[in-house]
Amino acid sequence: MTETKTDFSIRAGAFHGPALILAGGSPRFERTLRSLELPTDAEQTIATDDYLKGISSIVRMAGDDDFFLRASLEQEIDALGVFGRAIVSADTLWEALQTAATALRYYQNNSELVIRTYRGKCRIWYFSPLNAREGKQDVQYTMGLLAKIVFLARAQSDPEITIAYPGGSAAHFKSISAVESVRDSNQGHFEFNEDLLRAKMHKSDSVRAGVLTRYLNSRKLVQQPDVKKSDLVAGLVRASFGVAPWSLSDTAKVLGTGPRSLQMQLKDEGTAFGKILQSERHKEACRLLESGASIDDIADTIGFVHRQSFSEAFASWQGCSPSAYIRATISG
Repeated sequence: MTETKTDFSIRAGAFHGPALILAGGSPRFERTLRSLELPTDAEQTIATDDYLKGISSIVRMAGDDDFFLRASLEQEIDALGVFGRAIVSADTLWEALQTAATALRYYQNNSELVIRTYRGKCRIWYFSPLNAREGKQDVQYTMGLLAKIVFLARAQSDPEITIAYPGGSAAHFKSISAVESVRDSNQGHFEFNEDLLRAKMHKSDSVRAGVLTRYLNSRKLVQQPDVKKSDLVAGLVRASFGVAPWSLSDTAKVLGTGPRSLQMQLKDEGTAFGKILQSERHKEACRLLESGASIDDIADTIGFVHRQSFSEAFASWQGCSPSAYIRATISG
């Protein structure tokens, strides 16, 4: 852990899991977030000071002694936003942890999750960008997320889990026999039997996991923290190409809202899901045609069942057929 505070950004969804618990149910969820002065949109980016203020507010509501248990271990990972839904959709624990490590830049930049396997054990370290005093609750919170991810995997044998984090206490895990030891440490550390890495996640969904992982690994999204809703939707549509057809309903689910609400938000930005879908399909089709891909492959990649349907759609976008576009590109 560094001793000098580095300014960083974190997605507001970091608070949604614990806030959902503290709200005691969805009807009070948004009201509780507002009372804590926390954003209700999981994908909204907030700065360091707001993040620390949010954690402190949640700690006060939950109580210092049970913060780890109530605000981290028991939370719904899905509530964290796209980051959390990508994790729980993974097929195995290994894939879930890899998603957590590689996509951490989206969820919280300037942090690092190191995963190593050695002599039958999987060892995970979390390094916070905050100094020791400010980073205590951040490390505790993140280790709670890791604990929940591991507990979401279906274990066939005793995983022999050991955990270390600031304020570590066996009292936080007294009802969980899989946890063998808990100790106090200024660094987050998690260890368990390597066999558990092959365990299935409870909510595995390979299609959703594939789309969301590609989305989270998009450098463009990482470099633009203050993304509009239409940009988030466009990013998900792009990530779906070559994986599976992607709908308004799919998008709304991973953004934690209803289709109608999402459409209204997009309308406020002067667009609609259908417009974004066609625009992204058009751009991807042009890129693939210029790269030499076949028309059949392009149609399949961007979600058209028939070549003819794609050709007609492309003509409406570009004003010429795919074949004519290829000829014009070559001659140009």
